[in-house]
Amino acid sequence: MSGQTSFKMDILPLFTVRDIKGMSRAFDLTDYKAVKAHAQAIHDRIRGIGGAVMPPAPPVGDGPWPQSNIDLFDDCPP
Repeated sequence: MSGQTSFKMDILPLFTVRDIKGMSRAFDLTDYKAVKAHAQAIHDRIRGIGGAVMPPAPPVGDGPWPQSNIDLFDDCPP
């Protein structure tokens, strides 16, 4: 990696098609501005703060993110 986290190259690939479809009623996970606006809520849910950890376990979802993905999400500039 170049040293700076990029939404398009690093963060967007963390979201599966299932994640994107599941969140489409609330906001667009493929849109940087939408993810930025909801970053705190995403941050909390991928850690299980304030509700069940997201993404949910199979068969509903692909299961919780590994810590490396959580760290990458946290490294994305505001």
